[in-house]
Amino acid sequence: MTAKAKMTNLVLQVRVENGTKADGKAAVKNINFSQLKLDATDQQLLDAGHAAAGLQSHALQGLRRVVTSELADE
Repeated sequence: MTAKAKMTNLVLQVRVENGTKADGKAAVKNINFSQLKLDATDQQLLDAGHAAAGLQSHALQGLRRVVTSELADE
């Protein structure tokens, strides 16, 4: 049997710098945007992430696309 993945959730995670840790490394804060359209393209997510980061007072550290899928036999 072959496994088939069905996407059930999509989250855009905007990572911004949030000060420094005790060891001197940068602390990162994750801001999650959920309930997004499952068919959102990478470019749409990138554009939305940059727009959201532009509203923050902290510097953008990175963007993540977090996908949750259900696996089933085909």
